[in-house]
Amino acid sequence: MNNGLRSGTSRGFWKQNIQSNSQIIHNNAGLKLAVVVSGNVPDQDFWHDWFVNTRGDVFRHDGKTEIISTVEPSRKGNFLGGLQAWLQASSEMRNRGFEIPEVAIMSMVFGEGKRLSPFTQALGNRKPAFPTPRSGKKPGSYLTMADLANLSSARLAHFLQESGFRGLIMKWGDEVIIPGIDWTINQNEFQDVDAVRFVWRTEPSSQLAREKDWVLIDRTSGNMSFQFARQNLQALRSRMTSRQMQNSDLAVNLGSAAISYKFLEIASDILKDDIDLAEKWIDWDPYVWIALFCTSEAQWEEEVDYESRNGFDGIGQLLQRYPDFYQKISAVRHRFEHTVSRSLRVIALDYGEPHWIDWGLHRSLRVSLESLIEETEMARATRELFNIPHERDRDGNILVHSSVHPNARISNSLLINTIITDADSKVNRGILVGGRHRLVNMPHGGCALFCAVNELNMLGEHGVAFRSIGDKIEVKENGRHTVLCLKEGLINLVSDETIHDYGAANFSNAILDNEISFAEAANLVAAEDVKLREMRWYQYWNSWSRKLDIPKV
Repeated sequence: MNNGLRSGTSRGFWKQNIQSNSQIIHNNAGLKLAVVVSGNVPDQDFWHDWFVNTRGDVFRHDGKTEIISTVEPSRKGNFLGGLQAWLQASSEMRNRGFEIPEVAIMSMVFGEGKRLSPFTQALGNRKPAFPTPRSGKKPGSYLTMADLANLSSARLAHFLQESGFRGLIMKWGDEVIIPGIDWTINQNEFQDVDAVRFVWRTEPSSQLAREKDWVLIDRTSGNMSFQFARQNLQALRSRMTSRQMQNSDLAVNLGSAAISYKFLEIASDILKDDIDLAEKWIDWDPYVWIALFCTSEAQWEEEVDYESRNGFDGIGQLLQRYPDFYQKISAVRHRFEHTVSRSLRVIALDYGEPHWIDWGLHRSLRVSLESLIEETEMARATRELFNIPHERDRDGNILVHSSVHPNARISNSLLINTIITDADSKVNRGILVGGRHRLVNMPHGGCALFCAVNELNMLGEHGVAFRSIGDKIEVKENGRHTVLCLKEGLINLVSDETIHDYGAANFSNAILDNEISFAEAANLVAAEDVKLREMRWYQYWNSWSRKLDIPKV
């Protein structure tokens, strides 16, 4: 069994898979159902309306994708929360008389986004709503990271459907993962598959062992046989040795998964009482999977003991709020296997070396944006994803629908839908998207996204301005700047890439030069109507065009 793999993997498949995603959408062969899960009613309404507007860009060109937006009223984790959302969606589909398609997607657009403060607050506390440089079909629109997470799943959904799988792709928020491998479709190969894990078969490194969970795969069948939580490299290798798994491979868990409808149905029925209890919550990774693959309660107790002996507290914290957790998960597996008259079958689908785009942290956001002007395979793939051309002018610039004063010194930069009118502007290795500016000084590089600033100065490397508005704004080295457009007026907020801790001290107290804390900013934007706030921001942004002496092009 090849699990859809074609022999050999290469980064070269990134471009091929990105183009395949777009072709599937263009051919109206994409997903017919998308379930969106968020944490409150305003977000539920926001994401329903958003995906209705972008479904022609993201799912099918003809826009014939049903959007069902659900709400998780209390924290449930992506396991119980996914089951809860599927129960809500199934009920709504029955009421509408809508038939469940072979494969559907569930987009879980949670995330307070504290570590991306203050940009998250400028987005109304919706981190997955961060706009990318990729334009939508509607003039002046840009697809968000949540859009691209779904768009990048088109090839996956098509592969699973054509291989006979019937179920739900559960997609975590705004992650964009492009496979570095070519999947070969074998019809009906996945028809008796109950879940699909998305993995990268690679040798463990110290960093990967510490930051990622690991899926254990039977080398002969390709079936998942166990999962290890993230831990140091020595401990991970010791676990492999102690279990004597010579015929097994380790693979990095890439996060999301596909779950069969039958498994969702049975799990939802057995756990229906737990789903309704506010104090019970649990994610799939790692403990649901570990519990599913413990063959006995004694083996589960070995896992509990292992964590206790090695100073881990994950299972301990879980059992405090969910003391009968293993018994419930074991009951799910036993009833499932009794119902289908076979063992649970979970396949590990290899993504090869994935191209993983994460805009949830300041550094990863900045690194991803700055890569757009590079000439590496990863940079070219990222430009393909954002639908940015590769051709440059004689000064090394990629200019897309932009107007720049002919005497301005712009070099080795990317400008998309941007206006710069002053001859004294200097930009080197800059990224400007959706900008309206008179004078820009960016000699050391930097990023300015959707800003309207009369005079924008980047004082050092790695600065990022997002939705900044004003007469004169300076961004320090490694600095961040944005503006909240509230009914009371504009509030400037700054942060710094070197700040990694957004715990209580840095989130609840005003830091740097800010007048208010990030927590106060989050509360202020949450109290306002999202449509009115967005309209207010657009009016500020658009008004700068009338103040600029824009040359005709």
